[in-house]
Amino acid sequence: MATTTLLAGIRFTACALTMGLVLLVGSGCSYDNPPETTKITAATNGINATVGPMKLADMLILAHAADQPGRILGTVFNTSAKDAVVTISGASGSKVSIPVKANGETSLAQSPAMMLDPAAGPPGSLVTVRVSEDSTGASADVQLPVLNSTLPEYESYMPATPGPGTTSGTTSSPSPTK
Repeated sequence: MATTTLLAGIRFTACALTMGLVLLVGSGCSYDNPPETTKITAATNGINATVGPMKLADMLILAHAADQPGRILGTVFNTSAKDAVVTISGASGSKVSIPVKANGETSLAQSPAMMLDPAAGPPGSLVTVRVSEDSTGASADVQLPVLNSTLPEYESYMPATPGPGTTSGTTSSPSPTK
């Protein structure tokens, strides 16, 4: 009888140690890796890119069609101590200039609208633009998504649909904020 009790005690101890080891090993993956919920990422439809000291955030183009004007939306951040001008050039040769104060930002959601004419890509596509900045001479090709007003938050930013006989105008630069 004592042998049976001893064997039962050994089995219980072995089972408890095995379960403890399984729990320790099973949770060990999370011990040195933080859970995914601790990683915060921006939910956006635009892209983020860095060109020299300029950080482009949530950049995209809003257009009705590839052959119509496209409005550039997003924010340009200047991480340098010098004022700068960022130029975005489309494949068709149209370009916009965006002044950005030193250690400041310029939101492209404000007026006047920054337009590439034509957008050069239909909604749902990616359009390659050349982004350059004048303070360091850095430049890069960046692919911007083209969207339309399918998402209601973009309706108020959509470029006007050109009527018959209208021509495209030039764009002016938005005011940078610090």
